[in-house]
Amino acid sequence: MKNQKQKIFLVLLDIFTLFIWLWLMAEFVSRGRYCLPTILSTIYIIVLTFYASDKEIRRWKGGLTGKRRGEVFVFLWILTLVLIVGHYLFFGQANNYLIPKELPTITGAVVVIYIITDYLKKEFRKK
Repeated sequence: MKNQKQKIFLVLLDIFTLFIWLWLMAEFVSRGRYCLPTILSTIYIIVLTFYASDKEIRRWKGGLTGKRRGEVFVFLWILTLVLIVGHYLFFGQANNYLIPKELPTITGAVVVIYIITDYLKKEFRKK
C-alpha cells in the first residue's frame, strides 16, 4: 500500500501531466501563440524520471505493491503525438498549425522511461 506522501505526489504528478498536456493542446490550437516554455517540459521530465526511479527502487527493495499505470500515460502521449502530427500533415500546413515544439521531446522521454522501467520490471521478476 502506498503511503500518504506517495499518494499526494502521484496526484500532483497527474495534475502536472494534465497541465502540460493542456498547454500543449493550447499551443497547437493557437498555432504556436502559447508555447510551452522549455523549462516546464524539462521539469516535467525530471519529475517523471524521479517518480519512475523511485518506483523501481521500491520494487527492487520489496516495498512496491499495486498496479502500474504507466502504460496509460505512454499510450496517451503517443496518441497525442500521432494525432497532432497527422492533423498537421493533412490539414495543418495550409492552416498554419504548428506541432508543439516540446511535444516530441516529452513523448520521447515518456517512452524511454517506460521502456527502461518495463525492462527493469521484467528483470526483477526473473529473480
